[in-house]
Amino acid sequence: MTDLNPDESFIDTNKLIFGIGQVQKITGVSGRQLRYWESQKYIAPIDQEKGVSRQYSIHTLFLIFHINQFIKKGFTLQAAVDHARQFDAQIPALRQFLQSQLKGVETGPNGTLLDLGYLNAEHAQRVYGVIDKTGETSFEIKDVK
Repeated sequence: MTDLNPDESFIDTNKLIFGIGQVQKITGVSGRQLRYWESQKYIAPIDQEKGVSRQYSIHTLFLIFHINQFIKKGFTLQAAVDHARQFDAQIPALRQFLQSQLKGVETGPNGTLLDLGYLNAEHAQRVYGVIDKTGETSFEIKDVK
């Protein structure tokens, strides 16, 4: 199992910046839509010097992606933005949990095991998140020997 050091940071996402063309390709949202969403204050590009093409943070890229996904599910633009922002608000808690709890990852022929550490203070069992080769997910609890 590949051990992860909880003291090491994940990638500094503030340094991941995408131009408007890349955002369009990744999300499928047109430049015209992006500019409209900006005018409505749903999204904001990174502050740039005048004359420089728009750039977006990875955080905004994910927000754009999720807004678009909610629109594809039939939500109005405002409802899609609201749902995407609610989802976005959950990300810090998920990141914090994974940074503190994920102890290692093992990939094998049957899928992937995510070591989520001990079940409780007795340290008699470990919890694993399982992703099988079909993409189905589940949990396993194994006794520690």
